[in-house]
This record gives sequence, structure tokens and C-alpha cells, in this order.
Amino acid sequence: MRCPRCLDEYEPSVATCASCGETLLPPGVAPPRRADALLGRFHPVVAERLRRTLEHRGVLHRVVTRDDDVEIHVDRDQQADLRAELALTWAQVVHALPADDVVTVLGLGGASPGWYDAPQGGWVDRAGRFVVEAEGDGTDGPRMAGPAVAAAGAVVLLLAWYAGASAGVIVAGGALLLVGLLIPR
Repeated sequence: MRCPRCLDEYEPSVATCASCGETLLPPGVAPPRRADALLGRFHPVVAERLRRTLEHRGVLHRVVTRDDDVEIHVDRDQQADLRAELALTWAQVVHALPADDVVTVLGLGGASPGWYDAPQGGWVDRAGRFVVEAEGDGTDGPRMAGPAVAAAGAVVLLLAWYAGASAGVIVAGGALLLVGLLIPR
């Protein structure tokens, strides 16, 4: 028996995982799909529109209503594609709302009004897919390392030129700039 969440293995007589309490599955049985990945936090009017769209498409989802917003959770395998699609078509989503609701949502302001944790950017991965991530998910650190090192190298080069520093300082600044440009993003 194997836990579908933490992948711990157990004897056949055990029914639940001791670590996380998940029901164990026999070998070869795929874990059930579940809506456990956060798609986003939305204004209630927008969340209702998104909920209807997800139902129409047959996308497994779960809605959690809170005081000021609504969280929508989807299957982890579909989260990245749905977030990317929303990021690219957010204006159409908002303008498809009834006219009074469009005014209300646009009045919230921001780049993606009505989407409270909208991604602030995206990139194209090596497979050619547009990728967006939730804020604070830890992916920006590695993507910013290269530009930060390159900027530090440029600053060292400029200060060395201005101050008339030795060749060693200039070489170090150039090396930092080059390494920063070569670090993958």
C-alpha cells in the first residue's frame, strides 16, 4: 500500500497513512483527482463567472467563500495552464460580466482588477508555454539571481572606471557581469 500524498509505503493491512491521514492505495492504482491547487483569490462577482466557466468545461474545482473574496481551487495538473489562460485573457473575463458588475470590478483598480493574487508577470518556458506563478511561490529568486549578479558586475565596472581602480577590480567586475548574463533564468 502507498500513500498518494506523501508516497510512504505501508503493509497491506494498513488503511491510512500515519503521516498525513490519507487513505492508502494499492500498487498500480492512480490517486483520485482533487481540487487542491489554488487558482486564485477573486472578487465574488468574478468568482461566480469563473465557477460557471469551470463547470461548463468540466474542470474539477472547489470554491471557498471568505469574507472579502472567493478562493477557487483546481486540480494541480491544470493549475498552471488555467492561470496562464486567465492572465492572458483577464480583460475579456471582466468585460464579459454584466455592465454594472464591470464598473464595480474595474473600480477596484490594478492590473487585473477583481483578481487579488494575480501573477505580476510570466515567461515562456523551454517548451514554448506561457508560464505564470502565484506571488510568493519561491520561483522569482532563482529567476532574479542572474540579473542581480550582472547588475552588481556592472556597478563594480562603473565604480572601477570612475575611481581608476586596478586591473584586478575591473576583471572581477567584468567576470561578475559575464556570470550574471550566463546564469539561466
